[in-house]
Amino acid sequence: MSDNIFFEALNALTNNGCPQELAHSAASIVANDDPSKPDLGRTPEDQQIIQQVLPYLQHQTWYSTGVYDGYQTIDETPHPLAHGQFLANLGGLVPDHLIFALAEGEDYPFGVMQELGIDPDVIERAESIQSRLSEMDYWGE
Repeated sequence: MSDNIFFEALNALTNNGCPQELAHSAASIVANDDPSKPDLGRTPEDQQIIQQVLPYLQHQTWYSTGVYDGYQTIDETPHPLAHGQFLANLGGLVPDHLIFALAEGEDYPFGVMQELGIDPDVIERAESIQSRLSEMDYWGE
């Protein structure tokens, strides 16, 4: 069993509201996964436990901070074109709160992305989008 994986899985689950006993069971399963075996060596009972905890992991992650939860569509955001461009190109690669700030014309996310170790190609893509929108005077600067 990998203790590091166990504790990381346990923390991720309990931090997202998973009941302690269920989180402990799931963390044990994940820590004992064997990639050389079919289904990672998981029994049908193990797979059922993992299915039970998935909603807790899908609720909110490092990449999904809930900043867009108040909007039903991109059109409701303050700058829909920018939000659409940044989400389509950076979603899942950059935390949502940084994408939101970029779409609002902020510059500080570039430094944060570098500090977080986000792939330089992703940062370059964000810079390119921001540059094109700035050239269009999208934010009215």
